[in-house]
Amino acid sequence: MVKLPNFLIVGAAKAGTTSLYFYLKEHPEIFLHERKELRFFSQMRGNFKGPGDEDVNRTITKTIEEYKKFFLSTKNKKTIGDVSPDYLYYFKNSIKNIKRFLGDPKILIILRNPIDRAFSHYLHFVRDGRETLSFEGALKEEGKRRALNWEWAWYYKDVGFYYNQVKAYLENFSKVKVYLYDDLKKDPLSLVQDIYRFLEVDDSFIPKSVGEKFNVSGIPKNKFLHEFLTTPNIIKSTMKPLVKLILPKRTRQRFINKVLQRNFKKPQIDPSTKQYLLNLYKEDIVELQNLIGRNLSSWLT
Repeated sequence: MVKLPNFLIVGAAKAGTTSLYFYLKEHPEIFLHERKELRFFSQMRGNFKGPGDEDVNRTITKTIEEYKKFFLSTKNKKTIGDVSPDYLYYFKNSIKNIKRFLGDPKILIILRNPIDRAFSHYLHFVRDGRETLSFEGALKEEGKRRALNWEWAWYYKDVGFYYNQVKAYLENFSKVKVYLYDDLKKDPLSLVQDIYRFLEVDDSFIPKSVGEKFNVSGIPKNKFLHEFLTTPNIIKSTMKPLVKLILPKRTRQRFINKVLQRNFKKPQIDPSTKQYLLNLYKEDIVELQNLIGRNLSSWLT
């Protein structure tokens, strides 16, 4: 019998899910596959047409048989998880399929101010060379991109309407925990240890990577350095065997991560664009605030 996940981190995208993945993956009682996003329960159509979307198309898990293969070797871990932010956005398909294949697993949701989240996702695609428009231009093109079947992550505005997404999970599962990105930034260890308690594993464990930031968005100041570190090239291939002998994998990853982050510049959102988005999200934020019982007034200023 293949043991399937008994917990899911369903999103939101660009709200710290990659950091949580690494913090939880270190725990000796938790199994997470080497591939972070398994993209099964949302049942995305695929065949996305946006720049770079072929990578997403290639990594969509389409059948339960294929999904089970990720969990053939869970090493007798007590707790098994899947971290896929598309599950929150595609909540209707995801909830239906989660209930069908997993029953009533524990659900974790982490949310970020939707304005900051939208801008961070925009910068993420600029960082990766996929987005070429200004933030304002990209927001105007969102409807057209949806019509042309670009990947869901291009929908910078639409992804941030959390109320219906979260409400559906709360109504369909008995064990749902909602966190805020603000809490993760303020005290990552307290948050991750609270997750350990929720998952019923040893909450005294302290991951070595706690506090480290992962998958940070920004515009590369030195494009050559960014491309050298993030894309395959002959120099890295030649040096890799020697570097592997000298430095452990985690140390190499941490070093590269720090260099990449220092090479990023973080522009600010135009005040008029910020006001436009605030007006767009205001009602949804107020409803979400009442739903989850958290003060979200900082998102409304």
